[in-house]
Amino acid sequence: PAFSHISQVRAQFNDEEVGCAKGIYPYVLTHDEKCLHLRTFDKKTARSVYEQQHGICPKCGKTFPLEEMEADHIVPWSKGGKTVRENCQMLCRHDNRVKSGK
Repeated sequence: PAFSHISQVRAQFNDEEVGCAKGIYPYVLTHDEKCLHLRTFDKKTARSVYEQQHGICPKCGKTFPLEEMEADHIVPWSKGGKTVRENCQMLCRHDNRVKSGK
């Protein structure tokens, strides 16, 4: 088990999505993803969801270029929503910032 923990710690330190390095050790022991602050969708996921939505913001119904949209959690991260593709939607900047966890 100790070797397994060491390899898990290394993997987490190399993961770009981990937003809080000090949370890696508690995560390895508890497997509570909140310790890692995994809030940001990677660029590949954002682009894929953008293409699936055809560039349309689901809140306002307008079409935007990718650069004017932001990846958003459908179920808010603060309420246990995971940073996975199935929980991602692309919103225009305005609608994403107005929504903010509501």
